[in-house]
Amino acid sequence: MRSAKSLPDNHPIKKIFRTYTERGLAQASVRDQDLLLYLANLLVEFMWIENLYGKTIDGKRLESLIDILVRANEAGDQARGDYYRHLGDYSLFMLGMFPEYIARSRRALSPSWYQDTGRIGYQIAGELEKNLWRTQVFRKLADKFDRCVVTLNWVREYSTDPFYQLMFREFGIS
Repeated sequence: MRSAKSLPDNHPIKKIFRTYTERGLAQASVRDQDLLLYLANLLVEFMWIENLYGKTIDGKRLESLIDILVRANEAGDQARGDYYRHLGDYSLFMLGMFPEYIARSRRALSPSWYQDTGRIGYQIAGELEKNLWRTQVFRKLADKFDRCVVTLNWVREYSTDPFYQLMFREFGIS
């Protein structure tokens, strides 16, 4: 599976996502370096569709929050933490970058269900995580989940709106 770690730190896509995320966090009134790094990295990771959906140990693609939740509840502690982190990541990404997909999905679940599920996913991932920094980041993501969604809404706006693209180019922001 491809990963953001396979790209050098100075890769242009990492730079642009970091810039957009930094501006999105400012719009959401959040000033947090840990969240900036995590969210920018999440955007890079999910450039590859196989990372967005994730897979089971036996290679089956997980296509919904329900699939991820079922696997999380069946898994051992380490894998369980990974599934719950992915539950948070997937919920956050879909609410922030593709909210219209949630409304039109064949398995229509409300945006509030995605928010609650994402927040709980990060809470449980933080409880199961052994690395102190990652535990703190997961707690922040759970506590500021709504603000992180707003951040990704702004990232979407910056990356798709011709006005912002022009301003960033003209003023050398990106």
